[in-house]
Amino acid sequence: MGSLETSTVLFTDLVGSTGLATRVGPGAAESLRRDHFAILRGAVETTGGREVKNVGDGLMVVFTSSSAAVGCAVEMQQRIERRNRKADEQFSVRIGISMGEADVEEGDYFGPPVVEAARLCAAAAGGQILCGDLVRATAREGHEFRPLGLLDLKGLPEPFSAHEVDWQPAEDSAHTLPLPPRLREVPPVGYVGRDVEREGLTFLFDQVREGARRVALISGEPGIGKTRLATQLAVHGHGDGATVLYGRCDEDLGVPYGPWVRALRHYVTEAPDEILRAHAEQYGGELAQLAPEIRTRVPGYPEPRETDPETERYLLLGAVTSLLEVATRDAPMVLILDDLHWADSPSLSLLRHVATHDAPLRLLVLGTYRDSELANDHPLAILLADLHREEGVSRIPLTGLEEDHVVTLMEAAAGHELTGPGRRLAQAIVRETDGNPFYVAELLRHLREAGALVQGADGRFRIEGRIEDLGLPQSVREVVGRRVKRLSEPSRQALAVAAVIGRDTRTRCSTCSRRPRLPRWSTRRVRSDASPSRTR
Repeated sequence: MGSLETSTVLFTDLVGSTGLATRVGPGAAESLRRDHFAILRGAVETTGGREVKNVGDGLMVVFTSSSAAVGCAVEMQQRIERRNRKADEQFSVRIGISMGEADVEEGDYFGPPVVEAARLCAAAAGGQILCGDLVRATAREGHEFRPLGLLDLKGLPEPFSAHEVDWQPAEDSAHTLPLPPRLREVPPVGYVGRDVEREGLTFLFDQVREGARRVALISGEPGIGKTRLATQLAVHGHGDGATVLYGRCDEDLGVPYGPWVRALRHYVTEAPDEILRAHAEQYGGELAQLAPEIRTRVPGYPEPRETDPETERYLLLGAVTSLLEVATRDAPMVLILDDLHWADSPSLSLLRHVATHDAPLRLLVLGTYRDSELANDHPLAILLADLHREEGVSRIPLTGLEEDHVVTLMEAAAGHELTGPGRRLAQAIVRETDGNPFYVAELLRHLREAGALVQGADGRFRIEGRIEDLGLPQSVREVVGRRVKRLSEPSRQALAVAAVIGRDTRTRCSTCSRRPRLPRWSTRRVRSDASPSRTR
């Protein structure tokens, strides 16, 4: 016979758990799940909760008080945030809490609060805690709630009044700005390779922590992993207390100072008030031209000084440099400027100013660009030549992954170690893609979708047919097509001839002074409309 008990029920769920094995492989995925449960159970133990059961990739926990349940949820999120600061693979957990009378039978709980907590958990986003009215009303002071109104939750007959529990990182990380939203995304595949490059970037970051300013310019073809490498270093730096900013250049949006605007707006939105006030008092109001949010953060923020255009430009560059100087006094900073081959001239001028100015900056700038996009007269090519003479500026060219690293990616996707046939497939994929991580991942997906990569009764995958006969994945066709379309008509004609000659052609494009670099299959045949054709 069961009993009736007033309880507060908490559910958790690991976001993106279904794709975890695909990203990192089954062995690593299981290890990460164990770490995830250990973090959650540590919070349950310290807050007096009782774990009822493991529900898939989450926990069901009951409490005798709503305050303890909310405190546990907050501590769970804080522990996960602390762990993520130094982790390659990021965890994201959603939590739902509800309170009411539950039926208890043989240690398990049933009834309205159980259903409500589970549904709130399913409705939450990663890093979010949702609760019901009763939890909000009975929780003691010390927690903040934001009303969300009525939510339509699956399985409940009527809309449910919900609240979000506000939580902040633990005190030991409260001084660190949150990562920019772009860098919080879970990557589609686990990180492999680049050991030498990662070691070099870590060395540069260590120098920055000691007071140096460093610029690392990461180059390579599209899909080679430039942004991913920069992001890896930034996430680790954030875990060591660094401020991380991110700005991206857009191909079709020539907004002056575009990447700087994105990076600085994030800083101005999240930075401590005293830093922004001190900067305004000392350096005036020029910064509002790039980050207008500062007017909201600093009441009475001054207007920019009006003078001749060249002086105004100089004052703006100085305002940005001085803000970086103030921001890096207490913590080092990692600034990612992505896709610099699309940068406008003002953005490159500001990069030059920051890289060469004599202000003391504990700053690591990570710039990424496609070297295949640069002609001799490209503004970025000119800047690269100028920065070559500057101390503290490094170049990091990236090439394709080695065969062992492609094998690691394939083992993660297959869920088992590769035997002889699998390794021969890896060799063929490396040969076809030059080890480009984007092309590798897309070709593997294409093999599955085309039915060429099949799973046998033993759970192992095997290839049927030849890779060369399968044609291009649509995603790769689009990427290559866009690249070819940007070439001049004579260059496209030369590329069509090179496709007939084969992969070993060494002819350079006479109109752009560079050799177009495309994956192997795309050089076999290119139609005159600049769209890569199907192979064979």
